[in-house]
Amino acid sequence: MNKAQFLSILRKMLSSLPLKERNELLEDYEHHYAFGQNAGKTEEEISEELGNPHEIAAEVLAEYNRNQPLISSNSRSRSIMACIGLFMLNFVLCVVPLGLAIWAVWVCLVAGSALLILSPLVALFDFVYNSYFSSSKLFATIAMTGLGIMLAMGVFSLGARLKKVTVSYINWNMSIIRGGR
Repeated sequence: MNKAQFLSILRKMLSSLPLKERNELLEDYEHHYAFGQNAGKTEEEISEELGNPHEIAAEVLAEYNRNQPLISSNSRSRSIMACIGLFMLNFVLCVVPLGLAIWAVWVCLVAGSALLILSPLVALFDFVYNSYFSSSKLFATIAMTGLGIMLAMGVFSLGARLKKVTVSYINWNMSIIRGGR
């Protein structure tokens, strides 16, 4: 195989490469032929030393494809559109009105259970300030403390579930941005 045949096959096999890179590679092989001819070799000998142009093209294309970025422009634009859509969904519909309202209710329930648990301190302050104590206040204080403890158990269980839902929602958003479903 002579120089023209070798370079023609290589040019044809590398047609999927960008023109600039293809021309640089073909120019390198032309330099190989020039150096070989200066050393007294024939074009056929140089072609034989260089190897099969089909194998060379396959290796070059494999290396080129491996070095290409994984995210295409189509994927980038899809990711940007997903971010915009999630922004609208999150901040207009879910996060601001619904998510914050649910967490605000939870915080109020925590505060309410804490106040119910601390009701004996209020009864003690009332006794010290007014110097009057009745058994109805004692039983009401015991009942409020019990209700506060039961409410606290439920509220903390609810808080754990709320945290799990919030984290899974954030993870879902991240997977949508990364391109998953």
